[in-house]
Amino acid sequence: MMENNKLIIYAALFLAVLATACSKEERVMYQQDPRVYFTKFVTNSDSTMYTFATGPDDITVDTAWLNFRIMGDAVDHDREIKLTVLDTSTAVAGYHYAVQPLIIPANAFDARIPVLLYRRPGLKDSMVHVVFEISESADFKPGYSDKPNPFANKYDRLHYKVSINDQLLKPGNWDGSLSPSFGAYSMVKFKFMIDVTGKTVWTGAIFPGDMQYLIQSVKLALYNYEQANGPMYDENGEQVVFP
Repeated sequence: MMENNKLIIYAALFLAVLATACSKEERVMYQQDPRVYFTKFVTNSDSTMYTFATGPDDITVDTAWLNFRIMGDAVDHDREIKLTVLDTSTAVAGYHYAVQPLIIPANAFDARIPVLLYRRPGLKDSMVHVVFEISESADFKPGYSDKPNPFANKYDRLHYKVSINDQLLKPGNWDGSLSPSFGAYSMVKFKFMIDVTGKTVWTGAIFPGDMQYLIQSVKLALYNYEQANGPMYDENGEQVVFP
């Protein structure tokens, strides 16, 4: 029995030493072979859909953001990320968008890089998009290539999609999570909701407390509108109402 206990103890010590060695080996590997990927977790979207239609008419430039994280240690100097654009992209660099310097700052593990988006006449009739892919640079190799949430994410952590338009499009989750609270969709109703609440992004999860606030805000605003102007009608001639 004592011999068996000794064997168990020796085996446990061996595994602990092996795990420590592997951990050190991984750290050394990432120090020698730094990598970078788009920051995505289960709750993050793997793309951005931006529309100028929700903002003032005089806005001609706005910003989307690309979030990056490195694998390995931070260093004492700036390092460059390299992106390529997939051939399936329809947005034109320099005309529809401009990516700002792709730099991981010194002593940083993360970076948030702005992408300037330009309001162009054709965006009222169509949507354009660009899919970025992380490529190897002088400082980084591509990092994780998995999908954090395979059920919700189309793109892995080496790709990110930005779509641009100037149209008030129906949110993809309207018929699911929004219609019970706000009723049937119309462009007039949706624009009214945006103007009242200041909320321009309606996709994704909305906490119950926030949802209740949004519902109360638009109902009160519609009541005040009707008291001053009479019923509000949408682009289809239907009266705008909330359940």
